[in-house]
Amino acid sequence: MNKKDMIDTVKNVLDNFIKINSRDKILLVKDKEKDSITEVFIEELKDRNSVFKEVRITADRGHSSPIPEIAAELMWADVTIAPTTKSITHCPETKRAEEKGSRIVTMPDITEEIFLKINKADFKEIYESCEKILKQVKNADKISVNSENGTNINFSVKGRIWEGDEAEEGKGFVKNLPTGEVFCAPIEDSANGIIFIENWRNKIKPDSNAWIKIKKGKIVEWSPGAESFIKDQSVENGLIIAEFGIGVNKEHKSLIGNTLHDEKIHGSVHIAFGNNVSFGGKNKSKVHEDLIIMNPKVLVDGKQLKW
Repeated sequence: MNKKDMIDTVKNVLDNFIKINSRDKILLVKDKEKDSITEVFIEELKDRNSVFKEVRITADRGHSSPIPEIAAELMWADVTIAPTTKSITHCPETKRAEEKGSRIVTMPDITEEIFLKINKADFKEIYESCEKILKQVKNADKISVNSENGTNINFSVKGRIWEGDEAEEGKGFVKNLPTGEVFCAPIEDSANGIIFIENWRNKIKPDSNAWIKIKKGKIVEWSPGAESFIKDQSVENGLIIAEFGIGVNKEHKSLIGNTLHDEKIHGSVHIAFGNNVSFGGKNKSKVHEDLIIMNPKVLVDGKQLKW
């Protein structure tokens, strides 16, 4: 670990991303015994004499499954920082804290290598890229996604709210770091088509011949190569489409098998299955997993999306 670079990144996150102030009460959420990223945050917060607490949740849970055991602490905090193995991004308790006005930064499955990339990214450029995408998808109805590897899926986003990474002042938010995506919840029963999975958490690789077929918003058929994904999603409502996202971070260039990193790749899109009630959807589930599609052609109401 390059300690100086880690500390510089922590300072950048606190000062330029979260915009912390001396009155903020800060919660650090972790799900493993030792974590170098959390330790550097603790060191910096102690140097600043900040008011903060540490809480630990179990790593034996699904991404964005409920975390009632820390609901009170989330409501106590003005700022929550969560470099956890499993995501708390779309948890119902996270959503309630956001509505209360908390600024929440989630970093599911982050590594030191990915963490240090935060310092290389240009927040202003990312915000501008998100705004460019948002202008193209605002008030959209039909989306279609095609790629050379065979992915061909279409769905409706009519009436759904789009969210993007942007500079936000004076209100609560839930954001990933690294940052760099625009996303919404598709109409759940509108999706039809096929997705070829290129890389998923390094359990599925390009040569796995992994594909899933979606009918009326639900996965109904899959190849043997996709079994590991289906197994993880086989809970109530886990096979229903949840999210469509568009990556804009130019520091992220190729798949590494880490969703936090891969879904932000500039020029990529991702489609998730499972829970989406925290960002305007209607599907409640204990899981939320993204599949990344590289170099897609995206049509928004028949017009090609431009990054």
